[in-house]
Amino acid sequence: MTRMIEIINNTLILEKQVLEQELEEIINNKQGSVGDRVKKATNILSKLAKTDSAKETLNTYINNNNNK
Repeated sequence: MTRMIEIINNTLILEKQVLEQELEEIINNKQGSVGDRVKKATNILSKLAKTDSAKETLNTYINNNNNK
C-alpha cells in the first residue's frame, strides 16, 4: 500500500472508533430527553454507516489494484 492509502485507511479506522465511542456514551448517558438521545444516536449511526461504506470502497480499490 502506498503511504497515502495507509493514511486514508488509518483515518477511517480512527473516525469509526471515535463514532463508536460517541454512540456508546449517548446510549449510556441518561441526561437529556429520549428523543434527543435517539436523534443523536441515529445521526452517529448514519455517520458510522458512511465510514464503513468508505472503508469497504477503499478495500475494493486496494484489492482491484493489487490484482492488476
